[in-house]
Amino acid sequence: MSRTKKTPSRAKPEQDKAKDLKKPELTEEEQARLEMLRRRARQTKPLKFESRASSKCPGGITAVDPDDPLIPAKLAEAFGTPDADAQGLLFDQVVQSFPGVAVVSDDCPDGFNPKKLINGANQAAALLAGIQPRDELEAMLAVQMIAVHNAAMHTAKLAVLAGQTFEGKRSNMTYASKLMALFTSQMEALKKYRTGGQQRVVVEHVHVNEGGQAVVGTVNVGGGGKDGAEDRPHAT
Repeated sequence: MSRTKKTPSRAKPEQDKAKDLKKPELTEEEQARLEMLRRRARQTKPLKFESRASSKCPGGITAVDPDDPLIPAKLAEAFGTPDADAQGLLFDQVVQSFPGVAVVSDDCPDGFNPKKLINGANQAAALLAGIQPRDELEAMLAVQMIAVHNAAMHTAKLAVLAGQTFEGKRSNMTYASKLMALFTSQMEALKKYRTGGQQRVVVEHVHVNEGGQAVVGTVNVGGGGKDGAEDRPHAT
């Protein structure tokens, strides 16, 4: 009696398996989320930096595309000023607020990690692009906010390190909490500066006249006026 030999089945290659997998169709809500992400990415395109090989200092950086004609515009948008000296000052200050980015001398860092410098520069540029300072004062406040945030997160990280005493943890958490409160105050200061200190309080009064017709009055309370005229309520 003859026996039929069975051909052993081969496992499908990974490429064939990938072809069998169908990409899930996105819902309208998911497509809208992706479109919103793409739109925001197009609106905020911060500068990107890389290591500068020709620099005598290993920590030197330059723009990824130094020939980009929009570099001056991007720098002005990031720092709220077209002045190159002000841009350089604020950029140095904000980058050095990131952990591991500490410059000892003006000419060259001492024991410096170039990778951390590049990371700090790109991260700072992205955050500034999100804050979008409109002038030098807003740029200085934005730089301070980034520095305070970095210090708060660094201190909070120290508070959860193993092997600390209770006093050490409490000290770090107290310091971190104060920095976080300061950050909130900075946000409020930026909002107040951008709005001119104005507040709008809407109070509706319903008056019923003799004829039975109701009249709704709105009182707007303003603030920040030079002569105080805006501080008086106006009925509309």
